[in-house]
Parts: sequence; structure tokens; C-alpha cells
Amino acid sequence: MTDVPFTRTETPVLEPITMINAFTVPVEESERFLRRWKSNAEIMAGKPGFVRARLHQSLINGAELRYVNVAHWESGAQLEEAQKDPEWYANTLQMLNDPELHIQARPSIYEVVVEVEPGARLLP
Repeated sequence: MTDVPFTRTETPVLEPITMINAFTVPVEESERFLRRWKSNAEIMAGKPGFVRARLHQSLINGAELRYVNVAHWESGAQLEEAQKDPEWYANTLQMLNDPELHIQARPSIYEVVVEVEPGARLLP
């Protein structure tokens, strides 16, 4: 739970980006978290530049980072613009300030620096 608005990462780049957000979620709060996350993701799915999001759940119940969201955007600038949506912002604050959820989010923006495919040789 947070008492202050979350910080949006500025990503004015025009290249494709990946937003990765790892969540600490108590096991017993998983169902409530998933409902809130899906509501939030549904808003973003309709925004220009949104490519795909996948929410991963740890197979280890005691994992600190129980859920990891990996979202792809056509550009950082489009993600930045999407995050200005008041409905998305209010929805996100509602999830983070839900008194029945004790979650911690760790969002960051990434670009691909190494890509590995089957049979790849990465070192000379």
C-alpha cells in the first residue's frame, strides 16, 4: 500500500520499449490483486502503441516477487502518453491504496541489448 502517488518513468524515446513491473503480493491476496491488475491492464490495452502484456506468476508460493508484468509498447513516448490517462491513473492508485492489498510494485523501462535464439553463439 502507498500513501503517495507513484512515480511514472519518463520514456520519451520513439523506439520500442518493454515495461517490466515486478510485484510483491502476499499469496492470500493473489485473487484480489489479479482482479485489480486485469482492470488496469484492460485500460492500457486500448491505448495507441500498446503491443502486448503478459503477467507471470511465480511457481514458488514464497517468492518475494510473486507476479511480474512484461508489457511491450511500440515506443516509450506512447507509453508515456498512455500513462497520462486519468482513468488509468485513478485505477492504479486504487490498486496501490487498496487497504486489503499489501503489494509493492517495482516498475522500470527496458530496451533489448542482447537477444538469444536457439543455437546462438554470443561470444567470439
